[in-house]
Parts: sequence; C-alpha cells; structure tokens
Amino acid sequence: MLACGLALLLAACGTSGGPTAPTPTPGRPGPAMLQIENSILARPLAGLQQANIVYEYLAEGGITRMTAIYFSPSGSQRIEPVRSARPVTIRLWHSYHGVLFFSGANIKVLQVIQDQQIPALTEGSDGGAYFARDPSRRAPHNLYTDGNRLAQGVSKHAPRVTYVLPSPAEPAASPAPAVANRIVFDQTSSHRVIYTYSAADNAYAYSTALGALLDQDTGQAIKPVNVIVIQVAHHDAGFTDVNGAPAVDFDLQGTGPADVFTRGHRYKATWDLSNPELPLKIVGADGKVMPLPSGLTWFHLVDPGTAITSS
Repeated sequence: MLACGLALLLAACGTSGGPTAPTPTPGRPGPAMLQIENSILARPLAGLQQANIVYEYLAEGGITRMTAIYFSPSGSQRIEPVRSARPVTIRLWHSYHGVLFFSGANIKVLQVIQDQQIPALTEGSDGGAYFARDPSRRAPHNLYTDGNRLAQGVSKHAPRVTYVLPSPAEPAASPAPAVANRIVFDQTSSHRVIYTYSAADNAYAYSTALGALLDQDTGQAIKPVNVIVIQVAHHDAGFTDVNGAPAVDFDLQGTGPADVFTRGHRYKATWDLSNPELPLKIVGADGKVMPLPSGLTWFHLVDPGTAITSS
C-alpha cells in the first residue's frame, strides 16, 4: 500500500465517496501498472518495449503520459522515467486491477487511491524497495524501477484477478483491411505521432515530429506490434496537477470508435468499456472481440474526430 507518510498526509483530507475496490477473488496476481513520463526532458525512454500494453494520453500542455502494463515483470533492465499518477490512471486500474507504481500525484488523486484501497507504491514504500534514482538524468526525470522490483511489489501487494484476455491471433481477413504502412495523427496540439511499419520486425516504429521515440537500451525506435487509436473525450478534472496545470480526465466508459493497426493494415473497430471493472475490449466489424498478434500493444487516447491518415 502507500507509504506510511503518505497515509498520514491523506488522513486529514476526508473521503471522496467514490466506489471501493472489489473484493479480491482467487486467481493470478494483477499486473504492474507503471506511470511513465513523455516530455522532451524524459527521453530517451527505457523499458517500454518489454511492456505488454501501453496507454498514452494527454497529461497537460499538449504533453502526453503513459501507463505501462506488465503482466509478468522480470529482469534487471531499467524502466524509466517514472512520474505521477493522473485521474485516468485510476480508471485504468479499475480495468486491470494491478498495482500502481508512480512518483506521486495531486492530493485529490492520492485521496481517491486511498479511499478505494488501490494497491499503490511510491518511492518511499516498503523502505524504498521499488525505485532508485538514475544519476545520469536530472531530477525529477530520473526515477526508475525494473522488472524484478515490479515483480516484488506485485507479489506482495497485487489483488487476485480472474479476467481472461484474448488469446493472440491474427485479425479476421474479412472485410479486407486497408494497407497502413505509414500512420500519422496529432494526439495533442503539440504531439504528432508517426508510425512506419517494418515487415521485417512485424511492428511499427514510433516517431514524432522531433524524430524517433527511442528506446534507451536499443538506441532504436520503440516498436509496438499493434497500435490502437481510440476516440474518447476528455474534460477538466476540476483541480490542478502537481505543476499547477489543470488536471485532465477522460470519459473512458461505454463504447466508441477505434482504429486498429497491425501487420501493415488498418481495421475499423469499436472500443468497449461497458464494464469498467474489466479490461477494455476491441470489437471488430463482425461484432466479436478482435484477436491481435502477440507483442506490445500501444493505445493512444485521442479526441473524437481526430484525423488519422494511413497509406
């Protein structure tokens, strides 16, 4: 759970009246859910290529943030830089029921985490067992963890989950998908996303208007196998973040349009979070949950009506 000092800090804040976390049931441990920064000062990023799922969304001022999900974390490879939780982090936790790893958050976000008894680990939790500081980076962009530390936190704090994720497979060939070897869209007013498909890698190389979004360990672009762009409205959360900027939350419930890019093709689909306590589903044109190839899946949350070009 949160560090003792954080619990004392929150004790005087009252309650939010939000829903409580569901009672854990027998099953497997929930995943590690890690908050990753994506400002220019945060790059190059490290350890995201090993994630199972990444959700990327607007944080503030046109800058995006990521929630990286690891179902079976392991290894000593660094994952960085770790930053603060946001309102949408809590929504994603309710879908996957893992353990949150983050550097801090606005007091209102921390209050909800405590009120809902969400397993959450920060730099001081359990005597500093889960994080360290990278001396080659400037604070606050230098907090890191690794797979072994995540596994330790999951083993000690994760609720048990029983949901079933779709088995990896190729999407349906009918209706025939459009070719999509290059994808371009503006996720925010200052963050243009560009993907280029590599048949040799069976993956999309991630770039921005400033160049490749590099993985620190490989020196190459991060390469998701599956890229999913979901259209979902966002709104002012009603408070400011730790930097004093208006906090952003998303209407991540119900259903909405989605575009799925995999194997050099584009599929029209629907995202479905009708049950906010289960993982988000992608439903194909046939009305069935869409299977996807094994590998890193990257979700981008964009405004409704965002133009997406592919060729």
